[in-house]
Amino acid sequence: MRDSPQPRLWRLDASALWKVALGLVLGGALLIVAARGIDLAQVQAGLARVDMLWGGLASLSVLLTTAAKICRWYALFPSEQRPAVLLLARALLVGQMANALLPARAGDIARAYLAGIEDDTYAATALGTIAVEKAFDVLFLLLTGALAAGMTSLPAWADWTLLALSGAGLVVFLGGLAWTTEPILAWGQRWLARHPGQIGDWLLGLLRRFGLGLRSLRDLRVVLFASAWSALVWTLAAGTNFLLFRAFGLPFSFGAALFLLMVLHVGIAPPSSPGKLGVFHALVVLSLEFLGVERSLGLAYGALLHAIVYLPQIVLGAISFVHVRWQRERAA
Repeated sequence: MRDSPQPRLWRLDASALWKVALGLVLGGALLIVAARGIDLAQVQAGLARVDMLWGGLASLSVLLTTAAKICRWYALFPSEQRPAVLLLARALLVGQMANALLPARAGDIARAYLAGIEDDTYAATALGTIAVEKAFDVLFLLLTGALAAGMTSLPAWADWTLLALSGAGLVVFLGGLAWTTEPILAWGQRWLARHPGQIGDWLLGLLRRFGLGLRSLRDLRVVLFASAWSALVWTLAAGTNFLLFRAFGLPFSFGAALFLLMVLHVGIAPPSSPGKLGVFHALVVLSLEFLGVERSLGLAYGALLHAIVYLPQIVLGAISFVHVRWQRERAA
């Protein structure tokens, strides 16, 4: 095993600190907007009415969602280049923590690096599998929008908008899936082959290993397995929302849970505040208000949902990061 240099993402330079500070300001402003005109005593009363059994089941659903994500990622690796499940679990947990706390989706690069910590060839392949994983998430986000439109009592214009966007996005996704990546990879290999040398050979090997990670899109068996795991991931994630509805005594259907999940995934995708502080809460308040929930109760729901989703990511990610660092120092 080569001793890989520590990646830049573990160091917070001045630029990164400015981005974090700006994100905190943005999140704080959105949190103030979300809480505007709300009596905090009513928020506290809303939290006091939570049924702890349903709340505990919602927390368990978050952990099961993470476990399903680990299994899906493992299934996307080529059979001859699969890292150990425990290694992938630690990498994904650290990546989730980094995505929660750092800007620009740094966690995806972090977990690709950590997946290859025992064998450098894994890192590029892992990055390809993460790209495939994101494609499946886009597909199931579109399906979630379509299901939410069919299962939730939304205004007609909202139903048609969701169905139209889901249909158009599905067509684009399937078109992209049918458009093979081989010509791009072949062009890259030909170009790099004309530039021999240590760097050119390294980049050529990197490109080939990245292509290995994308290869799962051409394997029907892998696609079926990944689709099944993705369906479980998204069902469990929506189940967290649904179980928390029950904890607050909100009589909403599973379709409403899908609707909230879709809004949150779209809304928190752009870089924003660490932990999506404020952004997450504002999205929940607006979504539940759209469904007829009073804003103080919506903020109470959003605060608890934020805690049970992000606290495990940060705590488990920190434990995994410390364990990885300890292993590296021990092996050095």
